[in-house]
Amino acid sequence: MKRSLVPFVIAAGLALGVAAAFAAGLTGCGTSSSVCKDDHCVCSPSEPCSHDCSAGGNACEVQCAPGEPCSVGCAPGEHCHVECSAASSCTVDCGSSPECNVTCPATGCTVESCVGTACEVTCGNLALPRRSGTTATCP
Repeated sequence: MKRSLVPFVIAAGLALGVAAAFAAGLTGCGTSSSVCKDDHCVCSPSEPCSHDCSAGGNACEVQCAPGEPCSVGCAPGEHCHVECSAASSCTVDCGSSPECNVTCPATGCTVESCVGTACEVTCGNLALPRRSGTTATCP
């Protein structure tokens, strides 16, 4: 009997891809298979994304996937930048960051613990959010 080599080639390619990702220092983020290096994350397409940044590491920088929900928890007191303008919804806890920049979708976005003038939130890349205390909301 002649066996096809296709399953072996696919398995070998998958194993090499996983090994290369770990060799590059990339790991999964939160509950999705997003690719992260420390707290710099690019969320996987077609998957919800959730990431909590760790204290003492790099600045928290997360790029959410288009059309998917995204949730980010910034490390208290550290810089935080979240790009979620194309996400279906977005929730960010700035952790009272000295600099928190969030680009939200036009609707369905809540940014909490947003303090001071260095907390900048936009809705749909154009509009400003409603603010109530330390919470900014895009309607």
